[in-house]
Amino acid sequence: MLIIPIVLSSFTYYEAVQIVETQSREAKLSILEQVRDVLDNQWADMDEAAIKLSFDSRLMGLYHLRAPLGNSPELFDIWNYYKDFHSSALTGSAYSNTFFVVLKNSDLVFSKAQMSESSKAFYQDEFQYEGMSYEEWRELLYGKPHFREILPSRMIRTNGEEKSSITYMTSLPIGKNQEVQAVVVFAVEDKDILKLVGIDDADHTNGQTFAILDDKGEVVTTSADAPIPAEIRNAPDQNGFLHAKIGGEDHLFIYTRSAYNNWMYVVSLPIEQVMGNVKYIRTIALSVAAGTLIVGTIISMWMAYRHSKPWKEIVAVLRAFWANDQPGGKPEQSEKPDEVDYLQTSITRLIDNNQSLQQMLQRQADTLKNVFIERLFKGEFEDRVQMHAMLVHAGLKTQGNGFVIVVLHIYKNNEMLNAESLEELSILRALIEGIIDDHLQDRGYIHTMHENELAILVRSDAAEKEAFRSDLQDLFRQINRNIKEQYLIVPMIGIGSIYEDLLDVHYSYQEAKLAVTNSHATDSDETAIAWYAQMAKEQTGYYYPTEMEIRLMNVIKAGNSTELGHILQHLYNENFLNRTLSISMKQHLYSELRATELKLEEELGQHVLAEENDPSFGQYITGNEQVLRDIFLQFHYLCRTNERNKKSRNTHLLDQIMAYINDHFQNPNINLYAIASHFNLSESYLSQFFKEQSGETFSSYLENLRISLACRLIEQGSLSIDNIAVQAGYNSTHSFRRAFKRTMGVSPSSFKEMKG
Repeated sequence: MLIIPIVLSSFTYYEAVQIVETQSREAKLSILEQVRDVLDNQWADMDEAAIKLSFDSRLMGLYHLRAPLGNSPELFDIWNYYKDFHSSALTGSAYSNTFFVVLKNSDLVFSKAQMSESSKAFYQDEFQYEGMSYEEWRELLYGKPHFREILPSRMIRTNGEEKSSITYMTSLPIGKNQEVQAVVVFAVEDKDILKLVGIDDADHTNGQTFAILDDKGEVVTTSADAPIPAEIRNAPDQNGFLHAKIGGEDHLFIYTRSAYNNWMYVVSLPIEQVMGNVKYIRTIALSVAAGTLIVGTIISMWMAYRHSKPWKEIVAVLRAFWANDQPGGKPEQSEKPDEVDYLQTSITRLIDNNQSLQQMLQRQADTLKNVFIERLFKGEFEDRVQMHAMLVHAGLKTQGNGFVIVVLHIYKNNEMLNAESLEELSILRALIEGIIDDHLQDRGYIHTMHENELAILVRSDAAEKEAFRSDLQDLFRQINRNIKEQYLIVPMIGIGSIYEDLLDVHYSYQEAKLAVTNSHATDSDETAIAWYAQMAKEQTGYYYPTEMEIRLMNVIKAGNSTELGHILQHLYNENFLNRTLSISMKQHLYSELRATELKLEEELGQHVLAEENDPSFGQYITGNEQVLRDIFLQFHYLCRTNERNKKSRNTHLLDQIMAYINDHFQNPNINLYAIASHFNLSESYLSQFFKEQSGETFSSYLENLRISLACRLIEQGSLSIDNIAVQAGYNSTHSFRRAFKRTMGVSPSSFKEMKG
């Protein structure tokens, strides 16, 4: 009986260590992935802004102007262009950072704040690198062409303030063999990046460090001068962790790799900090173990000396033990506890620990649900297999015949808010979520996109879309009415189209956003619910949002030809069936698509003209849109090329895994976990990958290898069954006999007799 508390204490301590480290890793990895996604969006926005400027004909017209301009008649055109440039810089998401364009010949500088006729004056007054002269800066700008070039973090004086920033540069016009006429420059402050990680002050990080490495493993920015292990710089997988020592202190490194630019985001935590909460548990476990051993020794000696003492005296000793050594325990009862009470107390402690673990797992489940819905709304899943795997992992139920996204804006005008109004808006948002949840019940999920926007996923079992639309209209009219009656506001509601496949609801989200934005533009408070399907079909603008471009690029890089066809079909329907675009709008759309194609070719290192050899290709393009057909054909070619490369890599990896299993299957410690660790893969991914690529499960393949060897050894007749079990890689003869009978249908002894 005395061994029970020792085992329980050891088990509790071991499980606590594992849980704390796992939770710390997953929490930091989740933060890193969010930081990675935010910065990927920023780099993508910068790329998009630079490419748009490269196609700006008015900016191209200024390339030939030469300084000094004096009273040049072109000054009027320059100022007109700068007004439009200034307006774009105030509204575009890419321009939230420091941003300017420098023209080589005219020496003009366009920035968000001003237009300068002297790049030297601008460099001295507005934007200056520490320790770099104007001549060196000019040589840096024009000495060679730049395309998406990132300069590592360094001190920059902007508007009289010293700031550490990362610099992004792209030369205009874009192209390696083009003469540099202008340079687009963005500067992203380090402190803004560190805030995303949760480091507000680089001097008070509790030993935590953060770094970004580029695709060559060089440091782009870091919160401290801490070494990055070479294993991380050369890591092939997207996410992972490892232990390493820094200055003699053990650190836990967590990292994730960007699929957009192949950058690595790394955070390190001192193990002492991660395990700080475990010290208390360790102290209790050691105290209980030591107390148990002492009491057990005393009891054993006493019982050896006095055999005649009754069991009730043992109970008295146990009672004294719990009264003196159990922290926070229940007060001593009037009746003496017996052995059952002793066990019940121990079990109660285990139940309390289990409830604490369940609460932590519930918080983790909520995080997984939010991550799933966020990715679903933004169309970040590559295919249905990935989506359903994440859906099961998050524990969500989304069965239905139809799905739709509803976007709700609490206030019509998204004004600049201070801290007090943001807090009020947060409270109001929570109250509105409660109203929606009461009406929605189990028919969908609510997700906060930002402080003024809620997105609601609604599902229906109705067979007809018209019945679903009618239910939606009644549901959100009632929600709108309740919100107005209780809080005296009329939120703006946009409803997207209904889709039968859950993977396609990101289209509905984009449509709902357009609908609610369009309802803002009507400047009417009467129509609070706007349907995308009821918007005017004669729209002047083309449809190609940033989220659609990101999903298109991700699907092509993943080699998912089926999903690519769905996306291109949707783009064609929206722009050429549901809209009537002017020639100029078509040209703008083609330019955007060409820019996407250019970015894909640069990232994938492919620039080959595709040939139309698929008779089913482009069957949904019914008009004479040959330019669109050519662009879509190039997208299909890039996608299929990536699909072939992916299959080749999978085959090579499967061959490596099978070779490793064949060489080590006699080792009883070889299992799914060991092989996954050897190849730096997760167990779930390895299991799914092995089944998909080989056609049989990992356990079945390993067991067949071991049983085949066992059959050959039995036929030789020189070894006993026990020795054969060891030779075949089994820890015990019992497990070997069970596996042999499960595979061969007879026991090893019967098989030996048959072959004898």
